[in-house]
Amino acid sequence: MNTSSSNSGSKGYIFDIQGLSVHDGPGCRTSIFLSGCTLNCFWCSNPEGISKTPTTLYFSSKCIACGKCITHCVENALELEDKTLNINRQKCSSCKVQSCTDECYTGALRLSGYEITVSGLYEIIQRDRQFWGSQGGITLSGGEPLLQPGFAKEILAKCYEGYIHTAVETCGNIPWKHFQEVIPYLDWIFFDLKNFNSEEHQKATNSGNTLILENAKLLSKEFKGRLIFRLPLIPEFNDSVENIDEVIAFLKENQKNEINILPLHHLGRGKYSMLGKHYAAGDFPVPSDLKMREIENRFKSAGIKCYISGETPF
Repeated sequence: MNTSSSNSGSKGYIFDIQGLSVHDGPGCRTSIFLSGCTLNCFWCSNPEGISKTPTTLYFSSKCIACGKCITHCVENALELEDKTLNINRQKCSSCKVQSCTDECYTGALRLSGYEITVSGLYEIIQRDRQFWGSQGGITLSGGEPLLQPGFAKEILAKCYEGYIHTAVETCGNIPWKHFQEVIPYLDWIFFDLKNFNSEEHQKATNSGNTLILENAKLLSKEFKGRLIFRLPLIPEFNDSVENIDEVIAFLKENQKNEINILPLHHLGRGKYSMLGKHYAAGDFPVPSDLKMREIENRFKSAGIKCYISGETPF
């Protein structure tokens, strides 16, 4: 794929675009995944989107051990051992040219993302528009899309002014001013809540929850569009009665009466080996249907509408 663009406009990094998405807002949508995140959740299904700049993915099944990438690696970060390519990730991360991926003709080495202009991205969005129907639009996801606030603001403003429905999915762990920049151009916000114990939150995501909860409260007061809180449900981390009751209390305190709970899945497991990372959620079970319904009933008993996974409020 040729990711370069001759179009003018601000530039940002993205790592995926998914058309015909039906779970990230009303109607059929185009979901755009922006690179970079302030959290590092151990269960993340998009680990390739945590870095703000593209990182090298290694597809070992496609590697023929030809050594061509090693010849073109300017950082001396690559070596072959028993026909398997070893990548020194520390050296690789300092590379600015990634010539090894350009020279890999089997596709064993690829970059996790690429740079694109606002105008170039808008061209893609306009191309998808005919497939949305009357309720569709775009959703910025990630990573954390508002970690690139200028780029996010420009594409959201361009879409909003073009009568395109706009939404973002956010972890909330960003400065409040980033939200202020984009709120005028947003129709929907999906906001993740994870664990109300800040120490446990820190252990699981590499960040406490203070800023996240502050932003959630401010958005509840100031955002006039649709704000839907989400709870990624991770067994043994945030599925306890105590944490669920904390979520309920928070929703009531901020006059919100709905939540979308998303059960842990392991669909992103294979990406970790491509990045040379360990998948720490491997031993965590997927929540049972019974557990999900128990939590759903707890929310409903408290007067909170609860949508499980794809049972979305659209």
